[in-house]
Amino acid sequence: MPVDRVVVSPEEILQVQPPPQADAPPSLVKAMPSPVPWWARVGLSFLVLALPLLCVLSIVLRIAFRSQPARVKYAWVSFLSTLLVISGFLTTVGAVLVYSFVPVPAIVNTGLTELDERGQYPALPAAEALTGAEVSSKLKPLVIVVSPAASFMNRQEGPSAVFGAGVLLGADKDGYLFATANHVVNYSGWGSNPASGHVLVATESGIWSKADVVANAPQLDMALLWVRRNSGSTSFAQPIAAARDGESVFVIGHPEGLKFTLSTGIVSGLRDQSIQISAAVSPGNSGGPIYDDRGSLIGIVSSKFDNNRDANAENLGFAAKADAILQESNWTFRGNGRQWLSRYIAAVKSGQTPRQTPVPDPNAKGATQD
Repeated sequence: MPVDRVVVSPEEILQVQPPPQADAPPSLVKAMPSPVPWWARVGLSFLVLALPLLCVLSIVLRIAFRSQPARVKYAWVSFLSTLLVISGFLTTVGAVLVYSFVPVPAIVNTGLTELDERGQYPALPAAEALTGAEVSSKLKPLVIVVSPAASFMNRQEGPSAVFGAGVLLGADKDGYLFATANHVVNYSGWGSNPASGHVLVATESGIWSKADVVANAPQLDMALLWVRRNSGSTSFAQPIAAARDGESVFVIGHPEGLKFTLSTGIVSGLRDQSIQISAAVSPGNSGGPIYDDRGSLIGIVSSKFDNNRDANAENLGFAAKADAILQESNWTFRGNGRQWLSRYIAAVKSGQTPRQTPVPDPNAKGATQD
């Protein structure tokens, strides 16, 4: 037997409900005060600015009210939950604003403390030929790690994954002048910006400092760095000598991340503005010094023959001639770069020996420059 479907609308239900009586007693529920007193609401509201403290207090109150009636626990839980939501939102907004606009303290030093504290530098060129052990102890402290500065998401700078070497040319009361390879300071990989005009450098202590790029010689693949001095006044001028075909050489650098590695070899040939050496060099040696057996600087490592092109190629390293550093016409200067290089050239000239390369005087009659 079919059954008829009856649909009742809300309006029809309201029509059959009895009207409220005028003399009905007021609701007891509405008349009851809130379990959370007003002074607690006002006092705890300020904790929205301190989310960790609010979290701890919520846990404490939750434990303290565990034996209270359900109505009291529910009221406090609702109130504290509201405060936690508001505090979480404010904390997130505050963190974003701080991250976006507040400067982050630098993680690098403003100087090279290890060099500032040196009481003396090795006397170079040495009177007698140096052994490998003597080169390691005397000359390794004059070598630095050079890395392009990489910018992180928090606008902080740190060393990039690529690095080379550098060598101390001169030290005076104002700061330190270093030489390195131009392609090291002009690396434009992820996060790095060659246009910033500075790189990061570190000594054997591993503490990074900022160094300004004060001169470039792209045609020679060399660059000059300057680091301001914070203390001390010990001076130093690295002697420079012309390379001689067949002489013994010492190379210091950081091949494949093995920092401050010493390798030996000979000058295999003189190639116009470059020196060919048999000493082992690898990525990480770029910008590192090549010394003769008296500690004079004869070259700055620039490249090696790529074994991927010819697997049979061995011991084919190349370096820019160090005496090109003394030619101011080779350089494009930034800031006070010309002043720092002129000071170094004057210091080298005052301590020059017959073995060293004569420093050209651009003001002398008939003087020529390469």
